[in-house]
Amino acid sequence: MRIIGITKIRNEEKIINETLDHWGKICTGGIYIVDDKSDDDTVEICTSHPAVKSVQQVEHWDPDREKSEWKLRQMALERAQQDANKDDWFVYFDADERLYFDNWELLFDRNVGAISCRLYDIYITPEDKDLDHNQRKWVGPEFRTIVFFFRNSPYLRYNKPDQRIVDLPGDCRIVVAGIVKHFGKGLSVEHWDETCQYYIDFWPKYADKWQARLGKAVHTKSDFGNKLIKFNDVLSGREEGFSLEQMPYGKN
Repeated sequence: MRIIGITKIRNEEKIINETLDHWGKICTGGIYIVDDKSDDDTVEICTSHPAVKSVQQVEHWDPDREKSEWKLRQMALERAQQDANKDDWFVYFDADERLYFDNWELLFDRNVGAISCRLYDIYITPEDKDLDHNQRKWVGPEFRTIVFFFRNSPYLRYNKPDQRIVDLPGDCRIVVAGIVKHFGKGLSVEHWDETCQYYIDFWPKYADKWQARLGKAVHTKSDFGNKLIKFNDVLSGREEGFSLEQMPYGKN
């Protein structure tokens, strides 16, 4: 039984080597990548990394992001399944995500078909705005519970607009274990503004929300108005926060 990593990426040259080092230790079956028309050194970094088994490149960047989200993930899954055995597991991750997980015995439980992790957003704060992203300590108390690991199956599929979580077999048992640190909002001030502009330009359903966030990378509260908590307190169990899916805020 192996763990096979799949991901879609675009213009991640500043963090992709760190990402591949991190997930490469977990993905015993290698990592399969779809590159979404990067115009920096992302592809070169990926192709030279020892954990990477395949890098597929799209010919055209599609501005219909709701469609691209699922299509590119499906491409990565289909390519990885070509090399997968029936007992292998997949893990889908984005380039700005880091896993904290020690429940590996779950992968040997035949009654478990998928594993969800709680994902917390790292924020830039006044005390760390000039530091490296790995030195940031604060997250929002809101978490999203997202399927990261899933057992190989012919029923796996990405086919819906803006789909992050793979379709699973109807009888699949999902357990919750592990924590993910998400750097999407905490890489740098420059990256924050680039992210805001991306959502403004290409995601109409999120555009107003991200327009209001433009130029506001440094936080004293989360984007949802809640007091920040320390990520180490989440890891130790002193803090848990609450599920974003149960709130009216929306996932972004």
